[in-house]
Amino acid sequence: MKRQLTILAAVAALGAFTTSCDKDTEGLTGVTYYAVITLDGDTYMNWQAGTPFVDPGYSAEMEGENITDQVVVSTSMNQSDPQPGVYSITYSAVNADGFSASATRYVCVCSDVDSAEGYYMTDPASYRIGSATVAYGGSYPVYILWDEDCYYCSDFLGGWYQYRAGYGVNYSAPGYFDMQDNVITLIDSYVAGWGDSLDDLTDATYDPEAGTIHWDASYAGMEFVQTLIKNK
Repeated sequence: MKRQLTILAAVAALGAFTTSCDKDTEGLTGVTYYAVITLDGDTYMNWQAGTPFVDPGYSAEMEGENITDQVVVSTSMNQSDPQPGVYSITYSAVNADGFSASATRYVCVCSDVDSAEGYYMTDPASYRIGSATVAYGGSYPVYILWDEDCYYCSDFLGGWYQYRAGYGVNYSAPGYFDMQDNVITLIDSYVAGWGDSLDDLTDATYDPEAGTIHWDASYAGMEFVQTLIKNK
């Protein structure tokens, strides 16, 4: 099983900088307009493996003009026969000056094992108990996938550090768990940014009818009490 778990001299310098800028901007238009790309449907989607992927759609405009037909779509997912995993789909368009704009959709392709797999969003009412009790106050993506003989979770902390604090993916807490009769048991976890792991995972259950997961993740002397709500 996989474990995945940086003053004359000033005038001269200014002159050199100005010359460089003039050279770099040579041939560009006076005002640059960027494409604005809008995605239909959800940014985070769940999809069944083996079922041809149907994109919910997108549109793009630039300076009031519809340029949807100029959008380039790229992904590593086999859209005619999607296989289990998490994939990004990038929609991009380039303006007359060569500047690109893009939007990204994320798709969790789930196997046939059961319905626990997929993208979830943290309930904003989830909270962290530390020196004070603080609500998440936002909804952040977490995905769960079956991985050979157990489940993989992208972040047992529900996006607290990765998204809410803005520290990035190295401060998420991915890992593995087992589930029997909808009761979840932690196998392991790892926070790369700090080189440590969860202390425990308690009160951890899956409700297949509601499509929710609840757990209390103990980490660094704090409790991260979360409800994760599965995307439809």
